[in-house]
Amino acid sequence: MTLPLAQRRALGYSVASLCLTLGATAMLLLPQWHQQRPASDGVIVIHLAADGGLRLWNQPIERSMIPALLARLNRLDPDTRIRVSLAPQVPWGVVQDLIPFFDSSSLDVDLQLPAAARS
Repeated sequence: MTLPLAQRRALGYSVASLCLTLGATAMLLLPQWHQQRPASDGVIVIHLAADGGLRLWNQPIERSMIPALLARLNRLDPDTRIRVSLAPQVPWGVVQDLIPFFDSSSLDVDLQLPAAARS
């Protein structure tokens, strides 16, 4: 049994639309999933940009929020590790200004230095 031409075209357009929708959804969700994957291993990654801005799961956060965030993480899971990931252009003085925020916490804090520049 064959379908009329109009029905075959409609079916083809429906399948193509479904594939485009699934592809667009994957393009939106996969980067977020990739950013949040270390959290399932008990590692929370805070990114420090060259301008001193902080980002947690691709959302900007204020430095003043760090103590409350650390206290909440410590209550939820004391084995959580904090990883501060530095952008390559971050001045060391900005990093030193940030360190006191983490001193008050009992959580382990890792400093992830940027990859060395290749010559």
